[in-house]
Amino acid sequence: MDPYERLGISRTSSMKELDKAYEEKLIAHPEESEERTEIERAYVVIKYEKKQKQKRNKRGVGIISLLLVAGIGGSAYYYWGMEEDVVAKKSNEPKSNATFVIGEEEAKEEDKKESTSKEKGKTKEDTNLEESYEQISDISEIFFRELEDALTDRTVKGLSVSTSTYNQGFQSSLNDLINGGYVFDGELTTNAIPQSDIVIKGDQATAKVTVDYSSRSYQPYFHERPDSSTIVWQLDLIKSGQDWLVTNRTSLSDSAKGRGMEVRQSVKDDIISTINDHASEWKSAYESMDTSYFTLYTEPDYLARQQSYYNSLEKRGVYWEGYFDSIEYSPSSIKISENATDLSATIEAISYYVGDYYDENDSLVEEDPGDNVPFRYHLKYDLDQEQWFIKSTEQLSSFSVNDAERY
Repeated sequence: MDPYERLGISRTSSMKELDKAYEEKLIAHPEESEERTEIERAYVVIKYEKKQKQKRNKRGVGIISLLLVAGIGGSAYYYWGMEEDVVAKKSNEPKSNATFVIGEEEAKEEDKKESTSKEKGKTKEDTNLEESYEQISDISEIFFRELEDALTDRTVKGLSVSTSTYNQGFQSSLNDLINGGYVFDGELTTNAIPQSDIVIKGDQATAKVTVDYSSRSYQPYFHERPDSSTIVWQLDLIKSGQDWLVTNRTSLSDSAKGRGMEVRQSVKDDIISTINDHASEWKSAYESMDTSYFTLYTEPDYLARQQSYYNSLEKRGVYWEGYFDSIEYSPSSIKISENATDLSATIEAISYYVGDYYDENDSLVEEDPGDNVPFRYHLKYDLDQEQWFIKSTEQLSSFSVNDAERY
């Protein structure tokens, strides 16, 4: 919603009317409510816009005043010069002396103007610098308020104080978070920015901004809601017309660095369960010599390899009959990798079966030696199906760590 519409005022409303509308809205909406937060944001944005408009108006009035003063001063000097010239003509002194006196006065007047101009120029430069410091501080606060909305809604549509190039790059990052099923339900609080943390060089500037996060983006299937943290950001800005815009954001420090996020035990249980279910499917597929039983490991090369085993059995005229007993796995071997668009895991496990090979007359052909060796399974999580799938396996000689448990 438009900030002015949210506060119920027009763009021509005065600061007094803005403050009155803001106070009335605060009374009508309790603290901690979403509507109150939106009202506070609207107030900050409108107040900033009006301050910038006032500054531009002051600049315009100042320029007109200078032009008027210059015009009046020029006329006065012209008539003063004529008067001096008349006095000089009436004087008994040589004309050259009169001319010298007039020239000297002109020089003094020019010196005064030049000195005054320098003083005014210096004051204006200092004033502009102070305004830039204030503007960059305001811009930084607005930027992180809008960034909070962008993280929550996963869109940069509300970013108004950053360049289109920055917005496009940030939207790409948000898209990755969307694809990975990440959410953000926290709040950002910008700390006051000391003037010493703002560096201005012409039309470019940097600002060091400390921001408190009540939480961070997280994948709710994998993790509990993260604790609060603080990040110190460096904002790079450029001046566009009368306004400063954010072009880049770089993390200088992060209190959450190294903290890590514990993976839910339920996630590990799902991975173990996937291996167990696959082992059960393997038994059904091997008995029936039919790869359609596989639902958790459906990579083409794996299915082709299994089919070749079945073809070999059929060629020999034998079949396998038995049952799936259990799996043994290593808890410490469970490793989970979180890239926004690739949620993957590995686990080491052995599948135990009991069974033998029979011929077409149901006579025992040979006993299954049951080569019980561990495999490392590589899995990937499908967000839409909310299911782990096996992508590949590799045979091992033994568990990497001797901590195997039965499932």
